Amino acid sequence: MDKQLLNKDVTEDNLNHTFKNILLLEKLFILEIKKIYEIEEGISEISHYIMSIANRAISLNRGFVTLAQSNNYQAAISLMRLQIDNCLRLYALSLHISPSEFYKSVLKGEHIRNLRDRDGNKMTDNYLVKKIDNIFPQFESLYKTLSGHIHFSSEHFLFNNKVEDGIVSISVGNIEDLDISKKVDYSFNMCIVGKDLLSLIAEYRTEISK
Repeated sequence: MDKQLLNKDVTEDNLNHTFKNILLLEKLFILEIKKIYEIEEGISEISHYIMSIANRAISLNRGFVTLAQSNNYQAAISLMRLQIDNCLRLYALSLHISPSEFYKSVLKGEHIRNLRDRDGNKMTDNYLVKKIDNIFPQFESLYKTLSGHIHFSSEHFLFNNKVEDGIVSISVGNIEDLDISKKVDYSFNMCIVGKDLLSLIAEYRTEISK
Protein backbone atom coordinates (compact mmCIF):
# COMPACT_ATOMS: atom_id res chain seq x y z
CA MET A 1 0.00 0.00 0.00
CA ASP A 2 2.97 2.24 0.42
CA LYS A 3 4.62 3.82 -2.59
CA GLN A 4 6.84 0.75 -2.89
CA LEU A 5 6.40 -1.81 -5.67
CA LEU A 6 3.90 -4.58 -5.01
CA ASN A 7 5.18 -8.12 -4.76
CA LYS A 8 3.57 -9.79 -7.77
CA ASP A 9 4.91 -13.23 -6.87
CA VAL A 10 2.09 -14.09 -4.45
CA THR A 11 -0.79 -16.57 -4.44
CA GLU A 12 -4.05 -17.32 -2.66
CA ASP A 13 -2.00 -19.42 -0.24
CA ASN A 14 -0.03 -16.33 0.74
CA LEU A 15 -3.27 -14.44 1.27
CA ASN A 16 -4.77 -17.17 3.46
CA HIS A 17 -1.55 -17.36 5.45
CA THR A 18 -1.76 -13.62 6.09
CA PHE A 19 -5.38 -13.97 7.23
CA LYS A 20 -4.26 -16.61 9.74
CA ASN A 21 -1.54 -14.32 11.06
CA ILE A 22 -4.06 -11.50 11.51
CA LEU A 23 -6.38 -13.74 13.51
CA LEU A 24 -3.44 -15.17 15.48
CA LEU A 25 -2.89 -11.69 16.92
CA GLU A 26 -6.06 -12.21 18.96
CA LYS A 27 -4.33 -14.80 21.15
CA LEU A 28 -1.29 -12.56 21.53
CA PHE A 29 -3.41 -9.56 22.57
CA ILE A 30 -5.21 -11.65 25.18
CA LEU A 31 -1.91 -13.08 26.43
CA GLU A 32 -0.49 -9.60 26.98
CA ILE A 33 -3.65 -8.49 28.77
CA LYS A 34 -3.47 -11.52 31.08
CA LYS A 35 0.16 -10.74 31.92
CA ILE A 36 -0.71 -7.12 32.72
CA TYR A 37 -3.60 -8.27 34.90
CA GLU A 38 -1.34 -10.64 36.82
CA ILE A 39 1.37 -8.03 37.34
CA GLU A 40 -1.08 -5.41 38.58
CA GLU A 41 -3.08 -8.01 40.51
CA GLY A 42 -6.31 -6.61 39.17
CA ILE A 43 -7.62 -3.98 36.80
CA SER A 44 -6.19 -0.48 37.02
CA GLU A 45 -7.38 2.61 35.16
CA ILE A 46 -4.59 2.20 32.63
CA SER A 47 -5.12 -1.52 32.08
CA HIS A 48 -8.84 -0.85 31.62
CA TYR A 49 -7.94 1.61 28.86
CA ILE A 50 -5.56 -0.88 27.25
CA MET A 51 -8.06 -3.74 27.53
CA SER A 52 -10.68 -1.66 25.74
CA ILE A 53 -8.28 -0.88 22.91
CA ALA A 54 -7.22 -4.53 22.65
CA ASN A 55 -10.86 -5.60 22.51
CA ARG A 56 -11.53 -3.13 19.71
CA ALA A 57 -8.41 -4.33 17.88
CA ILE A 58 -9.58 -7.94 17.98
CA SER A 59 -12.99 -6.95 16.60
CA LEU A 60 -11.36 -4.97 13.79
CA ASN A 61 -9.11 -7.90 12.86
CA ARG A 62 -12.06 -10.29 12.75
CA GLY A 63 -14.05 -7.82 10.70
CA PHE A 64 -11.20 -7.23 8.25
CA VAL A 65 -10.75 -10.93 7.54
CA THR A 66 -14.50 -11.48 7.14
CA LEU A 67 -14.81 -8.59 4.69
CA ALA A 68 -11.64 -9.47 2.79
CA GLN A 69 -12.69 -13.09 2.40
CA SER A 70 -15.90 -11.87 0.76
CA ASN A 71 -13.84 -9.57 -1.53
CA ASN A 72 -15.22 -6.45 0.11
CA TYR A 73 -11.86 -4.72 0.34
CA GLN A 74 -13.34 -1.26 0.04
CA ALA A 75 -14.95 -1.77 3.46
CA ALA A 76 -12.07 -3.83 4.86
CA ILE A 77 -9.48 -1.13 4.18
CA SER A 78 -11.39 1.38 6.30
CA LEU A 79 -10.87 -0.95 9.27
CA MET A 80 -7.12 -0.68 8.74
CA ARG A 81 -7.40 3.05 9.36
CA LEU A 82 -9.31 2.36 12.57
CA GLN A 83 -6.56 0.00 13.70
CA ILE A 84 -4.07 2.82 13.16
CA ASP A 85 -6.36 4.94 15.33
CA ASN A 86 -5.94 2.34 18.09
CA CYS A 87 -2.16 2.75 17.90
CA LEU A 88 -2.44 6.53 18.10
CA ARG A 89 -4.84 6.47 21.05
CA LEU A 90 -2.69 4.03 23.00
CA TYR A 91 0.52 5.91 22.26
CA ALA A 92 -1.09 9.17 23.39
CA LEU A 93 -1.54 7.64 26.84
CA SER A 94 2.23 7.25 27.21
CA LEU A 95 2.86 10.89 26.26
CA HIS A 96 0.53 12.44 28.84
CA ILE A 97 2.02 13.71 32.08
CA SER A 98 -0.65 11.87 34.08
CA PRO A 99 -2.00 8.63 32.59
CA SER A 100 -4.68 8.59 35.28
CA GLU A 101 -5.94 12.06 34.33
CA PHE A 102 -5.73 11.09 30.66
CA TYR A 103 -7.89 8.02 31.32
CA LYS A 104 -10.47 10.05 33.22
CA SER A 105 -10.60 12.69 30.49
CA VAL A 106 -11.20 10.11 27.76
CA LEU A 107 -13.79 8.35 29.91
CA LYS A 108 -15.65 11.66 30.27
CA GLY A 109 -15.75 11.97 26.49
CA GLU A 110 -13.02 14.54 25.93
CA HIS A 111 -11.31 14.39 22.55
CA ILE A 112 -7.68 13.30 22.71
CA ARG A 113 -6.82 15.93 20.11
CA ASN A 114 -7.65 18.57 22.73
CA LEU A 115 -5.41 17.01 25.39
CA ARG A 116 -1.75 17.94 25.69
CA ASP A 117 1.33 15.80 26.15
CA ARG A 118 3.89 16.39 28.89
CA ASP A 119 5.62 19.00 26.70
CA GLY A 120 2.43 21.00 26.20
CA ASN A 121 1.73 19.89 22.63
CA LYS A 122 -1.84 19.14 21.58
CA MET A 123 -2.11 15.46 20.71
CA THR A 124 -3.73 15.78 17.31
CA ASP A 125 -3.61 12.86 14.92
CA ASN A 126 -0.92 14.55 12.82
CA TYR A 127 1.23 15.16 15.88
CA LEU A 128 0.84 11.60 17.14
CA VAL A 129 1.51 10.13 13.71
CA LYS A 130 4.80 12.00 13.39
CA LYS A 131 5.85 10.91 16.88
CA ILE A 132 4.99 7.26 16.37
CA ASP A 133 6.64 7.22 12.95
CA ASN A 134 9.95 7.49 14.81
CA ILE A 135 9.16 4.11 16.37
CA PHE A 136 7.52 2.37 13.43
CA PRO A 137 9.02 3.51 10.10
CA GLN A 138 6.48 4.05 7.27
CA PHE A 139 3.67 4.54 9.82
CA GLU A 140 3.04 8.10 8.66
CA SER A 141 3.01 7.10 5.01
CA LEU A 142 0.51 4.31 5.66
CA TYR A 143 -1.65 6.66 7.74
CA LYS A 144 -1.85 9.16 4.88
CA THR A 145 -2.68 6.45 2.35
CA LEU A 146 -5.42 4.96 4.49
CA SER A 147 -6.93 8.35 5.27
CA GLY A 148 -7.62 8.58 1.55
CA HIS A 149 -9.85 5.53 1.92
CA ILE A 150 -11.83 6.96 4.84
CA HIS A 151 -12.81 10.17 3.05
CA PHE A 152 -14.06 9.76 -0.51
CA SER A 153 -11.10 10.35 -2.78
CA SER A 154 -9.36 9.20 -5.95
CA GLU A 155 -8.64 5.88 -4.19
CA HIS A 156 -12.29 4.85 -4.54
CA PHE A 157 -12.33 5.20 -8.32
CA LEU A 158 -9.94 2.25 -8.50
CA PHE A 159 -12.55 -0.18 -7.21
CA ASN A 160 -15.11 0.12 -10.00
CA ASN A 161 -13.01 1.25 -12.97
CA LYS A 162 -11.47 -1.22 -15.37
CA VAL A 163 -9.50 -0.43 -18.52
CA GLU A 164 -9.05 -3.01 -21.29
CA ASP A 165 -7.83 -2.24 -24.80
CA GLY A 166 -8.30 1.46 -24.18
CA ILE A 167 -11.94 1.00 -23.14
CA VAL A 168 -12.98 2.09 -19.64
CA SER A 169 -15.65 0.00 -17.91
CA ILE A 170 -17.41 1.29 -14.80
CA SER A 171 -19.45 -1.02 -12.59
CA VAL A 172 -21.73 -0.48 -9.60
CA GLY A 173 -22.45 -3.18 -7.04
CA ASN A 174 -20.26 -5.88 -8.56
CA ILE A 175 -17.83 -7.98 -6.54
CA GLU A 176 -14.46 -6.26 -6.39
CA ASP A 177 -11.93 -7.93 -8.65
CA LEU A 178 -8.64 -6.84 -7.12
CA ASP A 179 -5.34 -8.29 -8.20
CA ILE A 180 -4.06 -10.90 -5.74
CA SER A 181 -0.95 -8.77 -5.12
CA LYS A 182 -3.12 -5.91 -3.86
CA LYS A 183 -5.16 -8.23 -1.66
CA VAL A 184 -2.01 -9.60 -0.05
CA ASP A 185 -0.58 -6.11 0.36
CA TYR A 186 -3.67 -4.77 2.11
CA SER A 187 -3.84 -7.82 4.38
CA PHE A 188 -0.13 -7.73 5.14
CA ASN A 189 -0.38 -4.09 6.21
CA MET A 190 -3.35 -4.87 8.45
CA CYS A 191 -1.22 -7.50 10.13
CA ILE A 192 1.71 -5.09 10.50
CA VAL A 193 -0.43 -2.41 12.16
CA GLY A 194 -1.79 -5.04 14.54
CA LYS A 195 1.76 -6.02 15.46
CA ASP A 196 2.63 -2.37 16.04
CA LEU A 197 -0.26 -2.11 18.49
CA LEU A 198 0.81 -5.33 20.19
CA SER A 199 4.31 -3.87 20.63
CA LEU A 200 2.89 -0.79 22.34
CA ILE A 201 0.90 -2.96 24.75
CA ALA A 202 3.94 -5.14 25.44
CA GLU A 203 5.99 -2.01 26.15
CA TYR A 204 3.54 -1.00 28.89
CA ARG A 205 3.72 -4.50 30.36
CA THR A 206 7.52 -4.30 30.36
CA GLU A 207 7.44 -0.92 32.12
CA ILE A 208 5.24 -2.11 34.97
CA SER A 209 7.37 -5.24 35.36
CA LYS A 210 10.43 -3.22 36.37
